[in-house]
Amino acid sequence: MVNPFKNILDKKTHVLILGYGKEGGSSFATLRALYPNLNVGIADGNISLKDDITLKNDVNIQLHLGDKYLLALKDYDLIIKSPGVKLPNLDNSILSKITSQTDLFLAAFYGQTIGVTGTKGKSTTSSLINHILNKCGKKSILIGNIGVPAFEMINNISSDTIVVYELSAHQLEYVHKSPHIAVLLNIFPEHLDYFDDEVDYENAKHNIYKFQNPNDKLIIGSQIMNNITNINAELFCIDISNIDSELVYPLLGNHNKLNSEIAISAVANMGVNRTDAVLALKSFEGLPHRLEVIGKYGGITFINDSISTIPESTIAAMEAMNGDVDILILGGYDRGLDYAKLCEFLENSEVRVLILTGDAGHRMKRVMSDKVLSKLSFAKDMAQVFEIISKHGIDDDVCLLSPAAASYDQFKNFEHRGDDFRELAGKFKFE
Repeated sequence: MVNPFKNILDKKTHVLILGYGKEGGSSFATLRALYPNLNVGIADGNISLKDDITLKNDVNIQLHLGDKYLLALKDYDLIIKSPGVKLPNLDNSILSKITSQTDLFLAAFYGQTIGVTGTKGKSTTSSLINHILNKCGKKSILIGNIGVPAFEMINNISSDTIVVYELSAHQLEYVHKSPHIAVLLNIFPEHLDYFDDEVDYENAKHNIYKFQNPNDKLIIGSQIMNNITNINAELFCIDISNIDSELVYPLLGNHNKLNSEIAISAVANMGVNRTDAVLALKSFEGLPHRLEVIGKYGGITFINDSISTIPESTIAAMEAMNGDVDILILGGYDRGLDYAKLCEFLENSEVRVLILTGDAGHRMKRVMSDKVLSKLSFAKDMAQVFEIISKHGIDDDVCLLSPAAASYDQFKNFEHRGDDFRELAGKFKFE
């Protein structure tokens, strides 16, 4: 394996991987491939890692597991933090040692990287960019929050490879380098169960362009222009009002038209002309759990938008469907989001059957008008959701799962929730 991190890692003798999930595991595998004898620590709250065969058989590993795993931070000269590991307030002597897989990757490959972030739409936009590049004959790979840790793809990167990197706020939290082309789609309140407040969350998102220079490019949607400060790069602001009225976009909704135009702008900065980009765009089929039309079963058309974990995305989904939603499923894990605008939107919608779930559903109920409440049913789980649909749905209804809430009360993630919905929808029939 070629070592793209030589200037950084050659100087280190004790490296700690903080968090041993999917990304942490790829960080360890890469470190070990580059430095077979390096002293590596693994710090994680999961005590069962002591039985991991790979770790047990490595004589140059020290494990720090259980409730007090953060005590190990002081004993290492470099700390590779995994996304989602929440840190307490730390003194500068420890903070200065913290990096991340994203930070290390950008330090090595920033010049050939298109980074994409935003509260919503980053997976779709990243996939659009990668799709267009590949269709137009460019060598491109898609990594990051989409499900592929960056380090897993290092051996697939050559000098002419364009790297499309989907970046979450967690991945951007501890970076000191920004990608050559940065895409910032939008910012809404999210992940406030992890970040201290909205400002903390926004600051992490802003890191995608914070360290750019005048030779770099920043692409944004016009709706967040006022949120952007201290720009060093060349700015491209894509306005929804200037969307091509004659272009047939492959995905539903104005938000996806904007995502498409942002993708076209990104690839233009990598040498793809608009004509070729638009042609490539036509063959993009979309991603699961994002306004995914499952099909018509028992007379009802089911649409899976499980990716929707904030109220703004549910409103966008409803607008994308031009209000043609008869049955709407909302709720899940409650993270304290403000549902007032969503409930106001529902008051003027044509939704006939509203099904709420989870603690978030109970809190939504508290801010709903009597008009909306009259349409309301509660379900304890997805199976009961479909029981309610069977009782209150009618032939030719459109049923949308767009929860406006996280899934962690009953599901591993939004994909698990969407898969459950898809499976039950495929079996649906009226009683």
